Amino acid sequence: MKIMYNKRRSGFIAFVTLFLLAIFGLMGIAYWYSSRMNTDMLWVESHRLRARNFAQAGIEKVKIHMCNVCQRGEKTDMRLKEYNPSEFNMEFEDGGYRVKSIEIFEYDGQEYNNVKHVVKGRVIGEFDVWEVTVEGYTKKAKTVVEIKTILRVYRDNVVY
Repeated sequence: MKIMYNKRRSGFIAFVTLFLLAIFGLMGIAYWYSSRMNTDMLWVESHRLRARNFAQAGIEKVKIHMCNVCQRGEKTDMRLKEYNPSEFNMEFEDGGYRVKSIEIFEYDGQEYNNVKHVVKGRVIGEFDVWEVTVEGYTKKAKTVVEIKTILRVYRDNVVY
């Protein structure tokens, strides 16, 4: 028994196979590229969050310092220029924070320094409002995050 081949269709299977391989190859490359982009974005986002946490740690350091100054009863100005800069700059293995400024908060030309805290017409204490700017950074990704916040610090023990 003799098998007859059709000469017209002799390369059709090879062509379809190569075409399917090319399509699946392009889909594989697109999937790899998408996966790579997602991984890179997650890496950058994780370092941004780490830098933000470092900056938040700097704000907490300033809050602790201000509370300690007020508990000791010191009436000094707590601006950054009066202190050793290394006290407010902390370096860790993979990043750190720098306190850039501690200034009295100003609004419409009025400084919020030694403001009377009044409740129902009775003065119960004094407070200051401080504007604190802290910069957190990571070393590996060179990510820098700056946080600016406003802190209200009571200078005297509040009497209710």
